[in-house]
Amino acid sequence: MSVDNGTFRELMGNFATGCTVLTLPDESHHGMTANAVSSVSLDPPLVLVCVDHDTECYERLEGGADGYCLNILAEHQQDLGEFFADLTELAEDPFETRPTTTEATGAPVFEESIAYLDCSVEAAHEAGDHTIYIGRVESGGVLNGEDKPLLFFRGEWDGIADE
Repeated sequence: MSVDNGTFRELMGNFATGCTVLTLPDESHHGMTANAVSSVSLDPPLVLVCVDHDTECYERLEGGADGYCLNILAEHQQDLGEFFADLTELAEDPFETRPTTTEATGAPVFEESIAYLDCSVEAAHEAGDHTIYIGRVESGGVLNGEDKPLLFFRGEWDGIADE
């Protein structure tokens, strides 16, 4: 049975994922929502993120950005996930109104996220309409470990149910 784009999207939508915002180091900050994220290696610590070729993040990474930060979103940050997925507008730029800091790469870290991984680009591999960026984790930390994660499942934002 062949699988077209719509069927593939439906199939993969049955795989619940966490939500991150990938931010890039630059004077004009930029980010995108990413849920195609995975750990790759413990030694050295490597993580991957898949970036669509039709995004500004892809253009910036291909244009010389040599690092990125993956901000692991908490349930209360759904508005950030939607904003960086270009699904909604916010009244103000979150890089200016949300508390941020920077680490090794200079990419913004949203301080209200559950955790972050600040990565230098180790390798890039084209795969269809995306590029897989392997990042060496230069720094990272748990910021709000008691918060519940933001999840994405069957095209919907969600969280972990209360017990």
